[in-house]
Amino acid sequence: MSFTVASAALSKQAAAYVVKNPNETTNAFTVKSTSEASDILKVSTTKAITELKDALKGYDLTSITTRELQTIGSKLYENGLIDSSVAGQFIGGSLAFDVNGEQTDKDTKFNAIAMFNEMLADTRSVGSKSPQVQGQQDYQRVVATLVSTNQVVNALSYFVNSAQNDLSVNEQA
Repeated sequence: MSFTVASAALSKQAAAYVVKNPNETTNAFTVKSTSEASDILKVSTTKAITELKDALKGYDLTSITTRELQTIGSKLYENGLIDSSVAGQFIGGSLAFDVNGEQTDKDTKFNAIAMFNEMLADTRSVGSKSPQVQGQQDYQRVVATLVSTNQVVNALSYFVNSAQNDLSVNEQA
């Protein structure tokens, strides 16, 4: 007598994260000044800001691809402007994967500002429904990473859309 034991292959396929509010351009993490954006990204000189802005030319965080987000995230990480957790969020992009776990839809545009903000809200919602989850270190780490990712994406968006390259404050009487 012979037995054959088999198990179904598990798929690693995942559809892209569905952004519920693709028109969101501002949220609680919206950056309103060069000094705030500079603090988030730890750039402190006019030269560093100018170089960052030059590297970001042509990007729109409200209409970006996974491939573009990966490029930005890699450059920021290589230059010590973000940590590996935030870089991982950028590299994950829209989170679309095929059955083998390979990223797909790398050239499909999505709103990164809205997506990361909604991911944070969804994660916090899970925690609020399950208090035992909130106390877990992994949950707290994911929330902290998503907060940091939101701050970085909004700081980048500020630099993309700002004409100002220095840290001076322009006051009008």
